Amino acid sequence: MISEVRGYWSYLQTIQAAPEEAFPFDKLKVENGRKVTRQAFDPLDVVKLRAAALTLDKKRGQELADLIELAMYTGCRIEELCALKLEHVNGEAIKIVDAKTEAGLRDVPIHPKLNATLARLRGERRKGYLLASLTANKYGDRSGAIGTRFGRLKTRLGYGEEHVFHSIRKTVATMLENAGVPENVSADILGHDKPTMTYGLYSGGTSLKVRAEAIGRLRYPAPQKGDVAAKPESLLTATGVIW
Repeated sequence: MISEVRGYWSYLQTIQAAPEEAFPFDKLKVENGRKVTRQAFDPLDVVKLRAAALTLDKKRGQELADLIELAMYTGCRIEELCALKLEHVNGEAIKIVDAKTEAGLRDVPIHPKLNATLARLRGERRKGYLLASLTANKYGDRSGAIGTRFGRLKTRLGYGEEHVFHSIRKTVATMLENAGVPENVSADILGHDKPTMTYGLYSGGTSLKVRAEAIGRLRYPAPQKGDVAAKPESLLTATGVIW
């Protein structure tokens, strides 16, 4: 069924009845006849993935590690992060201007853990993309190549199809819920619609101060100091993570 839908979509593109840059069915996957259910990473898994990016990819590992770090402290989608420009980042918040829905257009408070990383990524520049070294494909998508690199990394560490980069977003949502953050506040952070009449239709949204307090509750397990030259297989251990 998926194959037939993809074929029909391609036909619609050839007659210009569907946009050339949109591929809504390409990411659909099935396993044993069932759709794969995306799952959240455990917070420790996210820490391991970031550490592994630095260790296993000597040339471009910092770039991927930075992207993972941005996701783990904002809950943003990979496309939102890769489209960020320096003017979208100020001392208090990250402004998401490239989102799938109106609710996705939002200000995400900057977690204190991101301050040093954001300062390094900015450097002396005054304009341009935050993740400056990424390149866009012919459709203007800057997340495709680095998303593929993340896929190879997580597969190398033993994670299956149920875990993708979007799983980090699910991790953030889970951590906010477990930290007691009200759902409407989490929705404003993650850019989700609020279906209720009071908050969804009449409210102007939570304040940046309220969202910042909620973001501050994101706390990941601290990595343990170890051998940065550790072999890849040693990254998957029952306890601890490499530094």
